Amino acid sequence: MKKELTPDEARARLMDLCACGEYSSGEALERLRKWGIRGAAAIEIVQRLIDERFIDDERFARAFVRAKVAYSGWGRIKIRAAMAQKGIERELIDLALEEEIDDETYCSNLAEALRSKARTMPEVLDSDCRAKLLRFAASRGYEPGLIMEMLPEEDFWRYEADD
Repeated sequence: MKKELTPDEARARLMDLCACGEYSSGEALERLRKWGIRGAAAIEIVQRLIDERFIDDERFARAFVRAKVAYSGWGRIKIRAAMAQKGIERELIDLALEEEIDDETYCSNLAEALRSKARTMPEVLDSDCRAKLLRFAASRGYEPGLIMEMLPEEDFWRYEADD
């Protein structure tokens, strides 16, 4: 069985982790819980790291949105759910989604995801194929209305533009 950390050891370890990458306050509390630090001691450690700017939920939310849009190709719905699970407040999620997502890039990501999935399907898209594309894009977290707008525009998403 692992030795539980003292609050000072846990704070130092968490400080090192936060210096290397972004962590939300919810993630920090969860990590402390796993290390055996709970209750007031955990809250005090997290508050100290917030005061010292090792943890900043707004900064985390912005970085999370940028990374998930740019590298993972996630949609707003999936990003929102993931951040809520990490304990980010709704206002910070809304702010990060609004300010960090460029609509042109967002639509381009959706189009590329649809192109990629369509390559695995028959040349002529019937209603079953379109339903699969809709479910696929929805599983990536894109809004059904946006997906439905893009699906009929087959030339937009099915084939890559000639450069």
